[in-house]
Amino acid sequence: MIRSRRVTLQPLNAWLVAQPLTSVNSKYELRVWREVNANFGALRDELVAYAQEALDDARRRIRKGFEDPLSPFSDRVDDPAVHYPAMLNRITLQGYLGETLAGLAVEHFGALGEKDWHVPAFLFRFHDQEFQHLDIINERFIMGESHDPDAEAEKRPGRTGDDALAFQLDGEGKITHVLALEAKCLAVSNSAIIADAHGKLAAGTLRPSGIRELINLLSDYENTEAQAWVARLLELYRDGFKTVKRSDGLAYTVGNSPVKPKTRLSWLQANAPHASYTVDRQLDAMEFQITELKVLVDTLYRGA
Repeated sequence: MIRSRRVTLQPLNAWLVAQPLTSVNSKYELRVWREVNANFGALRDELVAYAQEALDDARRRIRKGFEDPLSPFSDRVDDPAVHYPAMLNRITLQGYLGETLAGLAVEHFGALGEKDWHVPAFLFRFHDQEFQHLDIINERFIMGESHDPDAEAEKRPGRTGDDALAFQLDGEGKITHVLALEAKCLAVSNSAIIADAHGKLAAGTLRPSGIRELINLLSDYENTEAQAWVARLLELYRDGFKTVKRSDGLAYTVGNSPVKPKTRLSWLQANAPHASYTVDRQLDAMEFQITELKVLVDTLYRGA
């Protein structure tokens, strides 16, 4: 498998503190975490490493065909991934953060009452619009031109398809459950985005589109664990998903908390999904309230 990092649970729980919520819906659960920024320092290095590992496959794709095995990018100018992802627009980086937190939460906090979820790889390599954008950015630096990553003109569309996929395995290593994750990351909560996220999950089919992408991605790696994932994903694909259960997960990361937290702990609905979620599947909603969102993005992706 191409990624294996985890972070230490105790400082993670001290930084993202779970809020007390009670759900009365058997098919819907909302969990809310609030950042305690004073506790971030103890987790900082581990979280940076986790976020950067999630992007390593995308860097490999950007560099494919450019590497000299005798002298791998001894000059930073020769590295086509040198400005990835730091010089991309902040909105793109927020998107990367949202998807990464979705995977991190499922791997560390569990989902749907189960702990043993696996996210074999993130799908950042399929953000082609930003890779084309990166070529333009690299040329600016080579030519000595200025580049403001957060200018309005530097915004690019987000990647389509599943934001992340998590899996449960049985004792024989076969996939039994698939969790399709939709991630949103906003500086300020937006009800229209919440509705759109629920609608995208509802439109998802039994066979998530990300399965094909994961097979393509993991096939590039010859190590035993990656190939084991390719085999089990191919078996799942060819079987028509008759033996697995698909559930949905929504990861909503937001830079502000409700104004009256004593009466409203979350932006997402507590006891039922949004009306745009029109399917009869289990939905695990996760909300992360991170007041220092800008600082977090800079720390994880821009080396601040």
